[in-house]
This record gives sequence, C-alpha cells and structure tokens, in this order.
Amino acid sequence: MVEIANAVGSGDVGVELDIAEVEGDLPVPYTEYDPENYHGLYVRLVEDGPLITLYRSGKYIISGCSSFEELHETNRAFLQTLAELDIINTSIETGFTVQNVVCTGELQRSVNLNALSIGLGLEAVEYEPEQFPGLIYRPPDFPAVLLVFANGNIVITGAANVETAEEAFNHLQTKVEGLLAD
Repeated sequence: MVEIANAVGSGDVGVELDIAEVEGDLPVPYTEYDPENYHGLYVRLVEDGPLITLYRSGKYIISGCSSFEELHETNRAFLQTLAELDIINTSIETGFTVQNVVCTGELQRSVNLNALSIGLGLEAVEYEPEQFPGLIYRPPDFPAVLLVFANGNIVITGAANVETAEEAFNHLQTKVEGLLAD
C-alpha cells in the first residue's frame, strides 16, 4: 500500500498579473516575492499550508498537499481569494488538474541495492551510491519513477494518480520478492 506524500496541481486564471501588486493586495500573511531570486509569487493561505506559486502569466501551481481533497480545497480557497480582490471572476474555468503525485511505500524488508540493480535490469535502473543513497528505477511499463532505499522505503514520483503509483509499487514489490526467492 502507498500513501500520498505530496499532490501537485496546476491551473491558469487566464489573465496577466502584476505580481508585485497582487502580493501587496493579498490578505494572507504568508507571501514571498523576490523577482531577483525567482519570478513567481509564493503564497500560503495558512501557515505551513500548501505552497501556491503564481506567475505573471496567470498560471499557478499548488504543491505540498497530503491528499487530493486538500489540493482541491486549496485551489478553491485560492481562487476565492483572487475573486475577492476582483482579479478574477468566481465562475472562471482554470483548467485545474492534478499534475503529479508523490507517494511513499515500504517493502517491509531491507534490500541489497547492488543485487536489485542487476535484477531489475541495468537499462531501467540508475544506481550510483556515491551520488545518491537510493536506487532509481524507471519501470518500462509504468509512467512513474521509484526511488528504492536499502531500508526498504520507497518513494514513487512522476505518477499522475495514486492508482499508477500503487501499480508501480506492486510491480516493484513482486520483482523484489522474486529476486529474494532465487
């Protein structure tokens, strides 16, 4: 079983924005805009809440949500805040979609990453322990990337939904069990 660690979504309010003005008008205490460092406006509607990055183009990204419900609720609250500032109309269609979900899972056993890199097939694996302590596995049949650590912890990224992450994790789990049975 996998759990969501981070759900990311994006949308577009459809208007070009003066980011410095928006920052000054936002009634939330958690904003950061430093155009010399980064061109996006960082917004948190609540302290330690999900991060919203708003761009001059009107595009925005929401990250740091631990569920799809939190992602969609943050999107609704953000759009409502912009509507209250008369930046957008509440009936605007932003095309908001989930872009990526990062999940975690556990194999419930430690893993020999050297042996696993060979067993999974070198063409689908990156393992350079001097550079990164985990094995990077890109299963050919799943649109996801799995980071496998020696303690059996797994991070699944690049999946568009939890089902894909779960399928990729189950695939890896089956491969690990098969390799350990040999």
